[in-house]
Amino acid sequence: MVKRTALSIMFILLLSGCSMLPTKIVNEIGMLQGVSYDSADDGEVLGTIVFPIIRKDMSHSEVRSSLGQTSKEIRTNLNNETRLSLVSGQLRFALYGRTLAEKGINDFVDTLNRDPSIGSIVQVAIVDGSANELLNSNKLQNENISIYLQELLDHNMESGQLPHTNLQTFLFQLHQIGQDPYLPIMNNVNGNIKITGMAFFRYDKFITAIPMEDVYSFKTLVDKDKNDGIQGYTFENGDKVVLETLESKPTYTVNIVQGKPEFTINLKMKTRLLEYAPTKGKRQAFDKKKYKGKIEKQIEEKSNKIITQFKEHNVDPLGLGAKYKEQYRKFNKKQWEAYYPTVPVSVKAKIDIQQTGTVD
Repeated sequence: MVKRTALSIMFILLLSGCSMLPTKIVNEIGMLQGVSYDSADDGEVLGTIVFPIIRKDMSHSEVRSSLGQTSKEIRTNLNNETRLSLVSGQLRFALYGRTLAEKGINDFVDTLNRDPSIGSIVQVAIVDGSANELLNSNKLQNENISIYLQELLDHNMESGQLPHTNLQTFLFQLHQIGQDPYLPIMNNVNGNIKITGMAFFRYDKFITAIPMEDVYSFKTLVDKDKNDGIQGYTFENGDKVVLETLESKPTYTVNIVQGKPEFTINLKMKTRLLEYAPTKGKRQAFDKKKYKGKIEKQIEEKSNKIITQFKEHNVDPLGLGAKYKEQYRKFNKKQWEAYYPTVPVSVKAKIDIQQTGTVD
Protein backbone atom coordinates (compact mmCIF):
# COMPACT_ATOMS: atom_id res chain seq x y z
CA MET A 1 0.00 0.00 0.00
CA VAL A 2 2.81 2.39 0.92
CA LYS A 3 4.65 1.60 -2.34
CA ARG A 4 1.47 2.20 -4.36
CA THR A 5 0.88 5.58 -2.66
CA ALA A 6 4.49 6.63 -3.26
CA LEU A 7 4.24 5.72 -6.93
CA SER A 8 1.00 7.68 -7.27
CA ILE A 9 2.59 10.78 -5.74
CA MET A 10 5.61 10.49 -8.08
CA PHE A 11 3.30 10.13 -11.07
CA ILE A 12 1.35 13.27 -10.10
CA LEU A 13 4.59 15.24 -9.62
CA LEU A 14 5.87 14.16 -13.02
CA LEU A 15 2.63 15.22 -14.67
CA SER A 16 2.66 18.59 -12.96
CA GLY A 17 6.32 19.07 -13.83
CA CYS A 18 5.71 18.34 -17.50
CA SER A 19 2.84 20.81 -17.61
CA MET A 20 5.18 23.57 -16.44
CA LEU A 21 7.67 23.02 -19.31
CA PRO A 22 7.52 25.49 -22.21
CA THR A 23 5.82 23.96 -25.25
CA LYS A 24 5.69 24.98 -28.90
CA ILE A 25 3.11 23.89 -31.41
CA VAL A 26 4.68 22.29 -34.49
CA ASN A 27 2.82 24.44 -37.00
CA GLU A 28 4.05 27.59 -35.23
CA ILE A 29 7.73 26.68 -35.62
CA GLY A 30 9.97 27.02 -38.65
CA MET A 31 12.33 24.07 -38.13
CA LEU A 32 15.32 24.96 -40.29
CA GLN A 33 16.50 21.93 -42.24
CA GLY A 34 18.95 23.68 -44.54
CA VAL A 35 20.88 26.94 -44.89
CA SER A 36 23.06 28.43 -47.60
CA TYR A 37 25.20 31.52 -48.02
CA ASP A 38 26.31 33.35 -51.17
CA SER A 39 28.51 36.39 -51.70
CA ALA A 40 26.47 39.47 -52.73
CA ASP A 41 27.17 43.08 -53.71
CA ASP A 42 28.57 45.74 -51.34
CA GLY A 43 30.13 43.15 -49.05
CA GLU A 44 26.78 41.65 -48.10
CA VAL A 45 25.85 37.97 -47.99
CA LEU A 46 22.71 36.37 -49.36
CA GLY A 47 21.44 33.87 -46.82
CA THR A 48 18.85 31.25 -47.70
CA ILE A 49 16.90 28.94 -45.39
CA VAL A 50 14.77 25.87 -46.03
CA PHE A 51 12.05 24.76 -43.60
CA PRO A 52 8.97 22.53 -43.87
CA ILE A 53 5.42 23.86 -43.76
CA ILE A 54 3.18 21.29 -42.05
CA ARG A 55 -0.57 21.43 -42.59
CA LYS A 56 -3.47 19.02 -42.26
CA ASP A 57 -4.02 18.70 -46.01
CA MET A 58 -0.40 18.89 -47.25
CA SER A 59 3.25 19.47 -46.37
CA HIS A 60 5.95 21.17 -48.41
CA SER A 61 9.30 22.93 -48.06
CA GLU A 62 9.57 26.67 -48.12
CA VAL A 63 12.71 28.51 -49.27
CA ARG A 64 13.35 32.09 -48.12
CA SER A 65 16.29 34.47 -48.55
CA SER A 66 17.59 37.73 -47.13
CA LEU A 67 20.68 39.93 -47.35
CA GLY A 68 22.91 40.82 -44.41
CA GLN A 69 26.46 41.31 -43.18
CA THR A 70 26.38 38.31 -40.83
CA SER A 71 24.40 35.09 -40.41
CA LYS A 72 22.74 36.51 -37.27
CA GLU A 73 21.61 39.62 -39.13
CA ILE A 74 20.23 37.43 -41.92
CA ARG A 75 18.36 35.27 -39.38
CA THR A 76 16.86 38.40 -37.77
CA ASN A 77 15.71 39.71 -41.15
CA LEU A 78 14.10 36.38 -42.00
CA ASN A 79 12.37 36.23 -38.62
CA ASN A 80 10.82 39.59 -39.44
CA GLU A 81 9.38 38.14 -42.65
CA THR A 82 7.63 35.06 -41.28
CA ARG A 83 5.01 34.34 -38.64
CA LEU A 84 6.94 31.22 -37.61
CA SER A 85 9.60 31.06 -34.93
CA LEU A 86 12.78 29.87 -36.70
CA VAL A 87 14.76 27.19 -34.83
CA SER A 88 17.83 25.18 -35.90
CA GLY A 89 17.34 21.84 -34.16
CA GLN A 90 16.67 19.84 -37.36
CA LEU A 91 19.42 21.33 -39.53
CA ARG A 92 20.60 18.78 -42.09
CA PHE A 93 23.01 20.70 -44.33
CA ALA A 94 24.82 23.99 -44.93
CA LEU A 95 25.85 25.10 -48.42
CA TYR A 96 28.32 27.84 -49.40
CA GLY A 97 28.59 29.42 -52.83
CA ARG A 98 32.04 29.19 -54.41
CA THR A 99 32.62 32.96 -54.54
CA LEU A 100 31.98 33.26 -50.80
CA ALA A 101 34.09 30.17 -50.07
CA GLU A 102 37.04 31.73 -51.90
CA LYS A 103 36.84 34.67 -49.47
CA GLY A 104 36.56 32.43 -46.40
CA ILE A 105 33.68 30.72 -44.58
CA ASN A 106 35.00 30.53 -41.02
CA ASP A 107 32.51 33.07 -39.62
CA PHE A 108 29.53 31.18 -41.04
CA VAL A 109 30.77 27.74 -40.00
CA ASP A 110 31.66 29.02 -36.55
CA THR A 111 28.06 30.19 -36.09
CA LEU A 112 26.84 26.64 -36.62
CA ASN A 113 29.44 25.31 -34.21
CA ARG A 114 28.35 27.71 -31.46
CA ASP A 115 24.66 26.86 -31.75
CA PRO A 116 24.01 24.11 -29.12
CA SER A 117 20.86 22.95 -30.92
CA ILE A 118 22.80 21.99 -34.07
CA GLY A 119 24.32 18.52 -34.29
CA SER A 120 27.87 17.90 -35.47
CA ILE A 121 26.80 15.52 -38.27
CA VAL A 122 25.33 18.33 -40.37
CA GLN A 123 26.50 17.93 -43.96
CA VAL A 124 28.51 20.79 -45.45
CA ALA A 125 29.21 21.36 -49.16
CA ILE A 126 30.36 23.96 -51.67
CA VAL A 127 28.16 24.98 -54.62
CA ASP A 128 29.97 25.74 -57.86
CA GLY A 129 27.74 28.68 -58.58
CA SER A 130 24.81 30.06 -56.59
CA ALA A 131 23.69 28.04 -53.57
CA ASN A 132 20.46 30.04 -53.53
CA GLU A 133 19.61 29.01 -57.09
CA LEU A 134 20.41 25.38 -56.31
CA LEU A 135 17.95 25.37 -53.39
CA ASN A 136 15.29 26.89 -55.64
CA SER A 137 15.67 24.12 -58.22
CA ASN A 138 12.33 23.66 -60.00
CA LYS A 139 12.73 19.90 -60.33
CA LEU A 140 12.65 19.47 -56.55
CA GLN A 141 9.63 21.62 -55.78
CA ASN A 142 7.47 18.59 -54.96
CA GLU A 143 9.80 16.97 -52.43
CA ASN A 144 11.75 17.89 -49.33
CA ILE A 145 14.99 19.26 -50.78
CA SER A 146 16.69 19.12 -47.36
CA ILE A 147 16.23 15.37 -47.04
CA TYR A 148 17.15 14.90 -50.71
CA LEU A 149 20.49 16.74 -50.37
CA GLN A 150 21.43 15.05 -47.09
CA GLU A 151 20.68 11.59 -48.48
CA LEU A 152 22.52 12.38 -51.72
CA LEU A 153 25.70 13.20 -49.78
CA ASP A 154 25.30 10.38 -47.22
CA HIS A 155 24.75 7.77 -49.92
CA ASN A 156 27.83 8.80 -51.91
CA MET A 157 29.97 8.74 -48.78
CA GLU A 158 28.76 5.36 -47.56
CA SER A 159 28.79 3.43 -50.81
CA GLY A 160 30.10 5.86 -53.43
CA GLN A 161 33.26 7.77 -54.20
CA LEU A 162 33.03 10.65 -51.72
CA PRO A 163 35.28 10.65 -48.63
CA HIS A 164 33.44 11.05 -45.33
CA THR A 165 32.94 14.68 -44.33
CA ASN A 166 30.52 16.68 -42.21
CA LEU A 167 30.52 19.74 -39.96
CA GLN A 168 32.52 17.93 -37.27
CA THR A 169 35.30 16.74 -39.58
CA PHE A 170 35.53 20.15 -41.27
CA LEU A 171 35.95 21.93 -37.93
CA PHE A 172 38.55 19.39 -36.78
CA GLN A 173 40.59 19.83 -39.96
CA LEU A 174 40.16 23.60 -39.83
CA HIS A 175 41.84 23.85 -36.42
CA GLN A 176 44.28 20.97 -36.76
CA ILE A 177 47.91 22.09 -37.15
CA GLY A 178 49.27 20.46 -40.29
CA GLN A 179 46.04 19.70 -42.15
CA ASP A 180 43.62 21.61 -44.37
CA PRO A 181 39.87 20.91 -44.80
CA TYR A 182 38.06 19.50 -47.82
CA LEU A 183 34.39 19.44 -48.82
CA PRO A 184 32.29 18.04 -51.68
CA ILE A 185 31.25 20.32 -54.53
CA MET A 186 27.68 20.33 -55.84
CA ASN A 187 26.20 22.01 -58.87
CA ASN A 188 22.93 22.43 -60.74
CA VAL A 189 23.53 20.61 -64.03
CA ASN A 190 20.63 21.03 -66.46
CA GLY A 191 18.20 21.30 -63.56
CA ASN A 192 19.60 18.25 -61.74
CA ILE A 193 21.64 18.56 -58.55
CA LYS A 194 24.88 16.63 -58.94
CA ILE A 195 28.09 16.12 -56.98
CA THR A 196 30.79 17.35 -59.35
CA GLY A 197 34.06 17.26 -57.41
CA MET A 198 35.98 17.99 -54.23
CA ALA A 199 37.04 21.41 -52.86
CA PHE A 200 40.26 21.94 -50.92
CA PHE A 201 40.95 24.77 -48.51
CA ARG A 202 43.84 26.66 -47.00
CA TYR A 203 42.39 27.25 -43.55
CA ASP A 204 38.85 28.45 -44.42
CA LYS A 205 39.43 29.64 -48.01
CA PHE A 206 38.60 27.54 -51.06
CA ILE A 207 41.86 27.25 -53.03
CA THR A 208 41.64 24.41 -55.56
CA ALA A 209 39.46 21.47 -56.62
CA ILE A 210 39.52 18.12 -58.39
CA PRO A 211 36.82 16.74 -60.72
CA MET A 212 34.64 13.78 -59.82
CA GLU A 213 36.78 11.34 -61.84
CA ASP A 214 39.68 12.00 -59.43
CA VAL A 215 37.67 11.94 -56.18
CA TYR A 216 37.83 8.15 -55.90
CA SER A 217 41.64 8.28 -55.85
CA PHE A 218 41.57 10.95 -53.16
CA LYS A 219 39.14 8.93 -51.04
CA THR A 220 41.47 5.92 -51.03
CA LEU A 221 44.23 8.18 -49.64
CA VAL A 222 42.21 9.54 -46.69
CA ASP A 223 39.56 6.94 -45.79
CA LYS A 224 40.17 3.58 -44.16
CA ASP A 225 36.90 2.25 -45.35
CA LYS A 226 34.82 -0.46 -46.94
CA ASN A 227 32.63 -0.04 -50.00
CA ASP A 228 34.71 2.73 -51.58
CA GLY A 229 32.74 2.60 -54.79
CA ILE A 230 33.40 1.54 -58.36
CA GLN A 231 36.32 2.58 -60.56
CA GLY A 232 37.09 1.85 -64.20
CA TYR A 233 40.53 1.43 -65.79
CA THR A 234 41.37 1.70 -69.49
CA PHE A 235 44.67 0.43 -70.88
CA GLU A 236 46.84 1.28 -73.87
CA ASN A 237 45.43 -1.53 -76.01
CA GLY A 238 41.87 -0.38 -75.30
CA ASP A 239 41.00 -3.11 -72.78
CA LYS A 240 38.68 -1.96 -69.98
CA VAL A 241 38.40 -3.26 -66.44
CA VAL A 242 35.85 -2.15 -63.81
CA LEU A 243 36.53 -2.95 -60.16
CA GLU A 244 34.44 -2.56 -57.03
CA THR A 245 36.54 -1.64 -54.01
CA LEU A 246 35.60 -3.83 -51.06
CA GLU A 247 38.13 -2.30 -48.70
CA SER A 248 40.98 0.21 -48.84
CA LYS A 249 43.60 1.01 -46.23
CA PRO A 250 46.22 3.76 -46.61
CA THR A 251 49.22 3.60 -44.25
CA TYR A 252 51.53 6.61 -43.92
CA THR A 253 55.22 6.22 -43.08
CA VAL A 254 57.32 9.27 -42.16
CA ASN A 255 61.09 9.08 -42.63
CA ILE A 256 62.86 12.09 -41.14
CA VAL A 257 66.27 12.97 -42.62
CA GLN A 258 68.13 15.87 -40.95
CA GLY A 259 64.85 17.21 -39.63
CA LYS A 260 63.10 17.05 -43.00
CA PRO A 261 60.36 14.47 -43.63
CA GLU A 262 59.87 12.08 -46.52
CA PHE A 263 56.53 10.31 -46.85
CA THR A 264 55.55 6.89 -48.17
CA ILE A 265 51.88 6.01 -48.56
CA ASN A 266 51.27 2.27 -48.75
CA LEU A 267 47.82 1.74 -50.20
CA LYS A 268 46.30 -1.74 -49.83
CA MET A 269 43.04 -2.44 -51.62
CA LYS A 270 40.73 -5.44 -51.79
CA THR A 271 38.59 -5.39 -54.92
CA ARG A 272 36.16 -7.45 -56.96
CA LEU A 273 35.98 -7.59 -60.75
CA LEU A 274 32.66 -6.25 -62.06
CA GLU A 275 33.43 -5.92 -65.77
CA TYR A 276 36.14 -6.95 -68.18
CA ALA A 277 35.90 -5.74 -71.80
CA PRO A 278 38.84 -6.82 -73.97
CA THR A 279 39.23 -5.04 -77.30
CA LYS A 280 39.34 -8.35 -79.16
CA GLY A 281 35.65 -8.75 -78.36
CA LYS A 282 35.98 -12.41 -77.54
CA ARG A 283 34.80 -13.95 -74.32
CA GLN A 284 37.96 -14.81 -72.41
CA ALA A 285 39.26 -15.29 -68.88
CA PHE A 286 40.50 -12.32 -66.91
CA ASP A 287 44.27 -12.54 -66.37
CA LYS A 288 44.91 -11.25 -62.84
CA LYS A 289 48.69 -11.20 -63.17
CA LYS A 290 48.54 -9.29 -66.43
CA TYR A 291 46.32 -6.47 -65.16
CA LYS A 292 47.22 -6.29 -61.46
CA GLY A 293 50.49 -4.42 -62.04
CA LYS A 294 48.94 -2.13 -64.66
CA ILE A 295 46.09 -1.16 -62.33
CA GLU A 296 48.51 -0.52 -59.45
CA LYS A 297 50.57 1.72 -61.73
CA GLN A 298 47.49 3.74 -62.74
CA ILE A 299 46.48 4.15 -59.09
CA GLU A 300 49.97 5.38 -58.18
CA GLU A 301 50.16 7.79 -61.12
CA LYS A 302 46.76 9.35 -60.41
CA SER A 303 47.50 9.63 -56.68
CA ASN A 304 50.84 11.31 -57.36
CA LYS A 305 49.16 13.69 -59.80
CA ILE A 306 46.66 14.77 -57.13
CA ILE A 307 49.38 15.16 -54.47
CA THR A 308 51.42 17.31 -56.89
CA GLN A 309 48.37 19.56 -57.33
CA PHE A 310 48.05 19.89 -53.55
CA LYS A 311 51.69 20.89 -53.19
CA GLU A 312 51.48 23.39 -56.07
CA HIS A 313 48.53 25.12 -54.38
CA ASN A 314 50.03 24.76 -50.90
CA VAL A 315 47.08 22.86 -49.42
CA ASP A 316 47.52 19.80 -47.21
CA PRO A 317 44.26 17.80 -47.07
CA LEU A 318 46.20 14.57 -46.44
CA GLY A 319 47.42 15.96 -43.13
CA LEU A 320 51.09 15.34 -43.91
CA GLY A 321 52.08 18.21 -41.62
CA ALA A 322 50.13 16.69 -38.72
CA LYS A 323 51.77 13.31 -39.30
CA TYR A 324 55.21 14.97 -39.40
CA LYS A 325 54.41 16.85 -36.19
CA GLU A 326 53.53 13.57 -34.43
CA GLN A 327 56.95 12.12 -35.29
CA TYR A 328 59.22 15.16 -34.85
CA ARG A 329 59.41 17.02 -31.53
CA LYS A 330 61.16 20.02 -33.06
CA PHE A 331 58.33 20.58 -35.53
CA ASN A 332 58.11 24.21 -36.64
CA LYS A 333 54.96 25.29 -38.48
CA LYS A 334 56.63 28.00 -40.59
CA GLN A 335 59.50 25.74 -41.59
CA TRP A 336 57.06 22.99 -42.54
CA GLU A 337 54.98 25.35 -44.68
CA ALA A 338 58.12 26.46 -46.53
CA TYR A 339 59.22 22.87 -47.07
CA TYR A 340 55.84 21.39 -48.00
CA PRO A 341 55.80 22.31 -51.76
CA THR A 342 58.91 20.19 -52.32
CA VAL A 343 58.36 17.41 -49.76
CA PRO A 344 58.95 13.92 -51.25
CA VAL A 345 55.79 11.79 -51.25
CA SER A 346 55.72 8.30 -52.72
CA VAL A 347 52.56 6.22 -53.23
CA LYS A 348 52.86 2.44 -53.43
CA ALA A 349 49.67 0.56 -54.31
CA LYS A 350 49.03 -3.11 -53.69
CA ILE A 351 45.75 -4.41 -55.05
CA ASP A 352 44.09 -7.75 -54.38
CA ILE A 353 41.45 -8.81 -56.91
CA GLN A 354 39.56 -11.37 -54.84
CA GLN A 355 36.81 -12.42 -57.24
CA THR A 356 36.76 -12.51 -61.01
CA GLY A 357 33.28 -13.81 -61.77
CA THR A 358 32.18 -17.04 -63.45
CA VAL A 359 34.62 -16.86 -66.38
CA ASP A 360 38.05 -17.77 -65.01
